[in-house]
Amino acid sequence: MQYTLMHADHPVMELTFSQDGAQIMQIGAIHAPERIPVGLRVPLRRSLDHWWHRRAVPESRPGLLHALRVLHLHSPEELLTQCRGMSLSDAYWIRPAGEEVTWEESNFFSHDFSEHVGNVLLGREAPEEPAFPSPDGSLDGWLPKKWTIRDGRRCLLKGASGFWSEPFGEVIASAIAGRLGIAHASCDVVYEGQYRAPMSLCENFLEAGQELVPASMIARVLERRENEDKFSHFCRCCEALGIPEYRERLEEMLVLDYLIANQDRHKGNFGALRDAGTLAFTGMAPLYDNGASLRYDTPDAYIDPHQDVEAMPFRSFHEEQIRLVEHPERFDLTALHDIDEEIRALLADPQARAFIPEARAEKIVQVVTARIQMLQKHWEAYKG
Repeated sequence: MQYTLMHADHPVMELTFSQDGAQIMQIGAIHAPERIPVGLRVPLRRSLDHWWHRRAVPESRPGLLHALRVLHLHSPEELLTQCRGMSLSDAYWIRPAGEEVTWEESNFFSHDFSEHVGNVLLGREAPEEPAFPSPDGSLDGWLPKKWTIRDGRRCLLKGASGFWSEPFGEVIASAIAGRLGIAHASCDVVYEGQYRAPMSLCENFLEAGQELVPASMIARVLERRENEDKFSHFCRCCEALGIPEYRERLEEMLVLDYLIANQDRHKGNFGALRDAGTLAFTGMAPLYDNGASLRYDTPDAYIDPHQDVEAMPFRSFHEEQIRLVEHPERFDLTALHDIDEEIRALLADPQARAFIPEARAEKIVQVVTARIQMLQKHWEAYKG
């Protein structure tokens, strides 16, 4: 199977895929080496194949095997190929040999798309012949999710795990970030599906012509030096790429993650913005994917609001990671003085209460208020 890897309307390289579309077998002519995805290394075929696999829906996604059977496909990589690798995160896609379709004619930023594939991945009913391509074939993460169009806006609809906490964590994180003036993806809680279960609805912060480069690829730009810590290495990579104000934005991320006790800020859950035309980086991306927080996976009885929590991506625990913030004076924690009331109001909604009992809601409030106090004490000691 012959394809051209495209970056918007720029041919990047010729590719030969396996017959089932699950693996890149060979790289042909390279037309635009400057547009090869950031962070790919030699040997290029192996690195590109790894990038392609990481672009597909992960095998850990609940219901994936059933969805593939419904779609008459054998692997998430085959689904990705069927969807031409198109996404709502960047301008990369594959064009079958002999076709003349253009990015301007087909990209999902500017054109509507069928939600059939996304509905199948969510376990919802769909027609016998779902429409391809779809941006959901390139949607990573293990929680059930899909792209949807609401009032003309491209939004990510994402479910929850055992304690139903993640959608509310997204909204609480959004409220805290907003008060502190931290750029973030705007999120709401909606109730959908057979059981009217809570889901987060987050508007895509990218527009046509913009793309997200995940931190995992940024960190591959330069080799990590011997005895170099993860944070220093990542900052050096940002510097090499010319990402503006990366240090300030990273400090904002560390502060928000401390306050919400985020346990899942791996390098796929933050990144930088790039102009897909000029290839110039314009800054770090607004913070997104904040739901794995506020002790989302911990039973009520075991939640200690004052307990330190494991952290990512630069240190093992938040009490260690927050020390990377060099300018705490930038953050006015008094802006959060009544955030507990806002959180209680959110979780007291009758629809929310059906999934978040009052006792757990109060634990969530206690976690936020305790971590605000802990951060204040840490910074007072820092000033001293």
